[in-house]
Amino acid sequence: MLSDLSRMLTELASDGTSKLTYGIQTPSARSKATVEKVLIEGLEVLATDGAWGLSFRALARKCDMRLSNLQYYFTTQEDLFTSITRFALGQFLRNLEDTGALSMNTPEERLSAYLDFRLRRANDLRLRAISVGIKDLAIRHNGPADFFARTCVFLNEQVAAIVRGMTAELPEDEALRRAAIINTIVDAMGPSCGQAYKAPTGLQEAIFDQAHRIARGA
Repeated sequence: MLSDLSRMLTELASDGTSKLTYGIQTPSARSKATVEKVLIEGLEVLATDGAWGLSFRALARKCDMRLSNLQYYFTTQEDLFTSITRFALGQFLRNLEDTGALSMNTPEERLSAYLDFRLRRANDLRLRAISVGIKDLAIRHNGPADFFARTCVFLNEQVAAIVRGMTAELPEDEALRRAAIINTIVDAMGPSCGQAYKAPTGLQEAIFDQAHRIARGA
């Protein structure tokens, strides 16, 4: 699982090419640092203004750069949106890696750790806003859609592997179906009704229980 995660992180960050940074040509350390600064600020724009607030001019102001300098690195709007999407998804997976969720001893422990990671992020307003922004980009643009879909497939495969570990001789297609249901449930968690909404007491515990039941086919 961890080797799969490392490969996915490499795919998002560089496609295995040392001169690329999230799909953008960066032949020097200076250019790499500039691109990474733009991507970090791009996530902040998503967090505060959403996908509709993300533009060349907004990012140029945020980064204190000339518009022409920004467009030197990101030739088209599609390039910019795709690179920010790749960066956001890479951060998400690196944070997952840091939790050690996919290296727990038993599949039950791995599922619980994975659910805990997803639900904690879902309840973080800033991270939730970034997630919504990335989804909006993926709905409207082919580049972000491609990398978002790849990441969703990857997560389903990881959870399906956990599910197969919990249920002996489970067909792969059924494991993937259960994994997709679990990911859909946790993806719907968080302040989806706005920051003033308070989830009912015990909802998170109920989601944990339901996800484990789905994994076991109960």
